[in-house]
Amino acid sequence: MELITEAVMQEHKQKLTQNFGEENVDGMIEVLLSLRVNALQIAPELRKNLVYELIRNDIFNIEENENFDFLVSLLEIKNNSFRHAITSLISVVSSTLRGVEYLTTGNNMVIVEKVIKVRYNN
Repeated sequence: MELITEAVMQEHKQKLTQNFGEENVDGMIEVLLSLRVNALQIAPELRKNLVYELIRNDIFNIEENENFDFLVSLLEIKNNSFRHAITSLISVVSSTLRGVEYLTTGNNMVIVEKVIKVRYNN
């Protein structure tokens, strides 16, 4: 399979942000699961490239906002289906060294700590 296009990636990011602003949990789940499905359906040799595209498009707004606030806010949503969807996409992103660096920018472990809390405080 081909990589997800730039336009589709940007559309997913915009929908995630919009649904977050509207507090539309189902809409956010749909976006996150769509990204995850793309990651799982892509040929294994292209999977790393997809992760790099997620990072390049700053899917979690870490570079754009210069902080982890958006992702932390997502991880604080108390909905089991949503938590599964967001931690699954974080898992996809963290499957590469560049993804780990993206999620721990500046050696900040707040996302790692938050994922652990989400996982064990369900």
